[in-house]
Amino acid sequence: MPSMRRLALAAAGALALSAATFPAETQAAPLPSGSPPQNAAPPPAQLPAARDWGKTLREDATAIHDAIASSHPGMVNPDDPQFARLNEAQYALALTRADAADSFADYFYALQHYVAAFNDGHLGFGVYGSTPDQVKTWPGFIARDDGARGLVVTFAEPWAGVPAGAKIASCDGRDAFQVGNDRIGARFGRWELASQRVLSDGMVMLDTGDPYVEPIKNCVFETPAGARAVDLDWRPAGPDFYSRYDVFPDPKRGAIGMRRLDDGRYWITLPTFNGNPESEDGRGLAGLITQIAAQADALRSAPAIVFDLRGNGGGSSLWSDQIAENLWGPGAFQHAPEPPMTVVWRASEDNLQAMRANLEKRDANGNLSSEARAWYQNSIAGLEQALARGDDRWVIQPNLDGGSATAPEALAFQPPEGTVFVLTDETCISACLDAVDLWVRLGAKPIGRETGADTVYMEVRSVRVPSGLGAMSLPMKFYIGRERGHNQPVTPLHRFDGDMNDTAALEAWVTTLPH
Repeated sequence: MPSMRRLALAAAGALALSAATFPAETQAAPLPSGSPPQNAAPPPAQLPAARDWGKTLREDATAIHDAIASSHPGMVNPDDPQFARLNEAQYALALTRADAADSFADYFYALQHYVAAFNDGHLGFGVYGSTPDQVKTWPGFIARDDGARGLVVTFAEPWAGVPAGAKIASCDGRDAFQVGNDRIGARFGRWELASQRVLSDGMVMLDTGDPYVEPIKNCVFETPAGARAVDLDWRPAGPDFYSRYDVFPDPKRGAIGMRRLDDGRYWITLPTFNGNPESEDGRGLAGLITQIAAQADALRSAPAIVFDLRGNGGGSSLWSDQIAENLWGPGAFQHAPEPPMTVVWRASEDNLQAMRANLEKRDANGNLSSEARAWYQNSIAGLEQALARGDDRWVIQPNLDGGSATAPEALAFQPPEGTVFVLTDETCISACLDAVDLWVRLGAKPIGRETGADTVYMEVRSVRVPSGLGAMSLPMKFYIGRERGHNQPVTPLHRFDGDMNDTAALEAWVTTLPH
């Protein structure tokens, strides 16, 4: 049986702040989040009514500051000594910006910049309803990540003065990486990650009305004819810009399922680990696991198995645990154990109340397993005891965090005879990364593209700001000794440089890989 630690849900999606619902459901939080847009642009709609935006920003920034200070585990993490100082610095910056704030955009971007500085996909801010980040002006071209921390022009209008294929050497004296970090990294964070750049690169050379980003005047491009300096001609973008120029291409999500290819390989499509077992995805995953269990012998004798995780932004780790148990056998966790890891919860009244509310809500819905209920009850009891002692943290040492007392040799371990591949893309975070970690320990090979990454801060809840305009997602615990490091992605053993939406091409490519 997997350790109870694996019930811990890391649930921030690539666009939404809302956490998945199993086992640690948090209040749904708004769109868009502190993570980059994915597959969709913010729809134009009516924005909030005029108000004293400076006062609103000041009050909501104070609430964010206080929630982080009182309940974020980074405040008690000895390996993150700059965390508290960063919170104070970002709070001071937000208050300074509040002095001049007179629009919804001033408010919105100030708070997104506040949380983005922590470079944590699980710590974000978003608003309910419409957002102000429509494209206002653009220079006639769109540039995207070139795979080497640079930017290349992928589309250009004739009036832009630059051809498609040109690479940005610099803009106003800054190299392409710094330009992206200053303009988009400041809002979404984690610009060092290739996955973050790929998901939001199309916005770098667009003016979305962020008042805290300096406009670009001149760029130097590398073209086949040599270096070319261009004074950018910023023009109105017009309506429906994101869709007209396909700024966020919509990937083709595969259906949850398993199929046997003509050469005997099995292709298992897992575009989600949705934590709600009552959802359509949850029912699909449960059916797939039943199918894997029924065909386990055939899978183990196949020449290869491909777990296709394209588009998987996480959910619940229980799904990947169950797949491991059914494919590799119940001895999987004893034969490929996680390194000893300490779990530290931030003990606060607000975190405790959030866990109680989550348990009550899930219990009322009637879809809690006995294992999940026990996890909730143990977590709540641990937080209660820590608070009763006056402690600001509840520490779960490795030997207290589950695991089986059964001898490894007593549990069946039946690894597949063929090669197991795990196909990933940039959207893989949270429980998707948990799946990759587990299956790779069991012998699978990661292929495709570099994954996303998460910090050691996990188990998010939602904190609604006083204005009611939006909410922040806030982690409640952290790990010490996790094998995969803080914001460390999984790099594929074999990288696919083609179109990740082309399943047929991927199937053919996998046949060329060493087995």
